[in-house]
Amino acid sequence: EVALQMLDYYEDTGDANLARTKVVPFADAIMTYYYYHYPHLDSGQIQIAPAQSLETYQLVAINPTPDIAGLRAVIPRLLALPENLTSESQRKFWNAMFKELPPIPLGQTTDKGKIPPFGQGDKNGLPTILPAEVYGKTGNSENPELYVTFPYHLYGVGKPDLKLARTAYAARRSPQKTCWGQDGTESAVLGLTDEAQKTVVSEFTNYGDERFPWFWRPAHDWIPDLDNGGDGMITLEEMVMQYDGKRILLLPAWPKDWTVDFKLHAPFETTVEGHVQDGKVTNL
Repeated sequence: EVALQMLDYYEDTGDANLARTKVVPFADAIMTYYYYHYPHLDSGQIQIAPAQSLETYQLVAINPTPDIAGLRAVIPRLLALPENLTSESQRKFWNAMFKELPPIPLGQTTDKGKIPPFGQGDKNGLPTILPAEVYGKTGNSENPELYVTFPYHLYGVGKPDLKLARTAYAARRSPQKTCWGQDGTESAVLGLTDEAQKTVVSEFTNYGDERFPWFWRPAHDWIPDLDNGGDGMITLEEMVMQYDGKRILLLPAWPKDWTVDFKLHAPFETTVEGHVQDGKVTNL
C-alpha cells in the first residue's frame, strides 16, 4: 500500500530522482520479501501462508486477498516505469513474479447473498470475491475482499467484472459507514452513488455529545476520531474523479442533486478543476 502511494506521488509529480532512489528500491524490497519468504508450489505459484487477511482472519489465511491485490496492483505499475528508472534484472524479476502470483480468490456467496463462513458458499449463491483462498474464524470487522476496489483499484467503474465486485460489496460481512470503515471509498469506486452519498454524510456528521459538538465521536480509537474526516475526504474525491493511467473519469459516483466546485490532482502534473450542477460538469 505504501509502495502504491509512492508510485502515485511519482506519477503526479514526475520526480524521476525520487522514483530512482526511493520508490523503486522500496517497492523492489517488498517484492523480494514476498517472493523469497513464502513457499512456491510445484506449479511454481507462490503460496502466501501462514498469513492473515487484515485483522479479521488472523493467522489462518492462505493467499489473503489484500496481499494478492496489492502485488497485482504494484507490479504492473513498476513495469510501466520508464526503463531508465529500473534495471533489466529488476524488470525480469517482476515479470516472473507476476506470472507466479495466486489469482484473486473467488467463490460463491451463501444462499442469503453474504460472504460464506470458512469459504463454504452455497450452490445457489452468487459468484463473489473471497477474503482469502482459505480462511477460518473471524477476529475483527474489516472486509479484506474489498481491498480489490480500494486502495488497489483492480475493480471499478469502467473496468471488467464490475458486477462481481458489486456482489462482493453487497455480501460484505461488516458494513461500516463511519470511522475507518471503508464503505464510502469502496462504494464510490464501484459507482454506487447512493451508498457513497449516505456514507460521506455519515462520516462528516458522526458527532457525539462532546463539549465541542463538531468533534467526531470516538468509535474504535480516540477523540476526535479523525478517521471520519480522512475517509470522508477520500470518498468525496473518488465520487468526483477517478483515474486509471491516462484515463480520467469524472463523476463516477456523484449525486445529481449535489452541487460542487472541485480542484483535484491527477497523474502527469495534471490538475482538473470544474463546477458541477444538476449532474453536469461546467467550467471544466
